[in-house]
Amino acid sequence: MSIERSDDASLAIWNTSVNTLSKAWHGLRTLQTTWNVKSARQNMDKIRPILNDFAVQWEEADKQLTGQLGEIVSLLKSEVYASNLESEMRGAGIQFSGEFPQYVFPPFKLSISPESLEARLSLGRKSERTADLHPAQLAQWVGTRYKKVLSRRFNAPAFMKDLLAAYRIANKLHFHHHEPTYGRAVPLTEIYDILTIRQTSRQDYPLQFFVFDLGLMKESAVLKFEKFKFEFGSARDQKRALVVVDSSGRESFISSLTVYAEEES
Repeated sequence: MSIERSDDASLAIWNTSVNTLSKAWHGLRTLQTTWNVKSARQNMDKIRPILNDFAVQWEEADKQLTGQLGEIVSLLKSEVYASNLESEMRGAGIQFSGEFPQYVFPPFKLSISPESLEARLSLGRKSERTADLHPAQLAQWVGTRYKKVLSRRFNAPAFMKDLLAAYRIANKLHFHHHEPTYGRAVPLTEIYDILTIRQTSRQDYPLQFFVFDLGLMKESAVLKFEKFKFEFGSARDQKRALVVVDSSGRESFISSLTVYAEEES
């Protein structure tokens, strides 16, 4: 997807002038340490004519750039842009649903705003933004993040084992008991804090990955590990809940985990 240009001459002249000016000014900055008067005079002779023509050169470049900006803004609102973006995303291996300007590919949502001239990639409540909207650039930006999540293999038994261990610790801290009291709800945020008590662990296992794993666990419908049964609870205030997205893009709001020992079920 390219922008048609009728004349690149003014931009080429401006580019040459800026590069020459930058190099000449860099040479002048070394005068105090080199005392190279000959080089300094040569650089000053290069700068003077550039500055004399600078305003005229910029006026021409400004006109051309303004025209290109207008053309890009128009394209962003066209069906051609949507078609090109979708083609690039498929080429990047992104299996998405939805249509422009919103796409879903769990656990992500992608929203493009031609009005604010940016795209937002959301995973639960966390989001990243970019203003690089060229279809190829945007698809590559999205694809990198998408593949990073998909490359993580979900092991339900191992996840539940870790979840149970963290629940036991968080339960004792939350209820101030020496032993865990099963059958009582513990905030998932406290469990996550236990799982990632080391700073390096939090970097390797950010909250959005934890939330995604919770979604995969809920989706598997296997909420039992050994003699323990898991149950997720929802908060009345959804602002305090974690937004869990499963592989089909369905959202649910959960805030706590309760573990029951088999004899207490």
